[in-house]
Amino acid sequence: MRRYKKQISRIVTVAMLFAFLVGNSNMVYAMGATQVGYASKYITVKGNNMHLALYGKLDASGETFADEGKTTLVMMPALGVPSPHIYFKPLAQSLDESFNIVIVEPFGYGLSDVAATDRTVDNINSELNAALDTMGIKQCVLLVHSISGVYGLNFVQNYPEKVKGFIAVDNTVYDEELAEAMEMEKKYMLQGIDEFQKIKNSFSSLEEFQMALKTDPDKYGAALPQVSGYTYTESDREEYIQAYSLSSNDTIRNEVNGMDQSLLSIKNKKFPSALPVLTMISSENVQNVPAWETAHRNQLDLESGNHQLYIVNGGHYIWYTNLTQVVQLIDEWRIENQFLKGICVMRFLNKRKQKGSVAWGK
Repeated sequence: MRRYKKQISRIVTVAMLFAFLVGNSNMVYAMGATQVGYASKYITVKGNNMHLALYGKLDASGETFADEGKTTLVMMPALGVPSPHIYFKPLAQSLDESFNIVIVEPFGYGLSDVAATDRTVDNINSELNAALDTMGIKQCVLLVHSISGVYGLNFVQNYPEKVKGFIAVDNTVYDEELAEAMEMEKKYMLQGIDEFQKIKNSFSSLEEFQMALKTDPDKYGAALPQVSGYTYTESDREEYIQAYSLSSNDTIRNEVNGMDQSLLSIKNKKFPSALPVLTMISSENVQNVPAWETAHRNQLDLESGNHQLYIVNGGHYIWYTNLTQVVQLIDEWRIENQFLKGICVMRFLNKRKQKGSVAWGK
């Protein structure tokens, strides 16, 4: 049990330490009547502002995608990550020629508003569904990381018409011992939120706190993550500091309070056999959590030919250490399932890996 608790603590605590902020300005460059790059967009969902980060070929306004025929990839983050945009940015930029990408910042995350509604699985998924409707996204490939795997599995079952494919990145899974450890982990995380708010409140203003974070980010755990082969900009650093100062809010506290019940919501649930599913789990968690691989297998129907499971070398944030490999796996899976019009599938067939469990990068 201690082994489980220690590993769960590492997984979730790391997630809580990452704080990033998305800039308000659009960062795009012209390409004829379209623009390619990144756009920051706010939409109204159930009376609150939700922030989205868009990557791909955008129309002249810079607010919608120019190629509506291209598959939309919707990304959902780990628990407590203050800015899903910068957290997913290296991965999104590596895939923006393959997909229209929407990085969702749920309420309490990034630039989105906090929310008074309980952070239940049903509420979070209802908000996600409303966001897709507002954006005019009728179907998407849903990419989830960590706790969003819990929300995502429920979303697939409650809104099956919205999901044409599913990518799970070291997603949270149900296991009896993991569930038992979750209650203790919840206590640790709530203590961390209390400590963060105590430190923040010791400063006379938000601006003073932000200046302290900028002056000595390592002291407050506000340094940018190290991503192999990727360099964040100075603008990213400034955005990171601002978002970190807004993190660990009461909306996140509410979500943490309910995370054990959220986990119970996927007990005995599996992905539909007909749904294309790509699951990538970290070698570190496979090694340190005995049930990790088995619990992921239990969610899948590997005999169906539609589900794939890969073990990728690295920790919980596997694209930080293996960005190239993660992108390659996603792109091959995308082509195999024909999630992009106008691409010749046959040129990839000779590169296909055997479906099932594959240890990647060893």
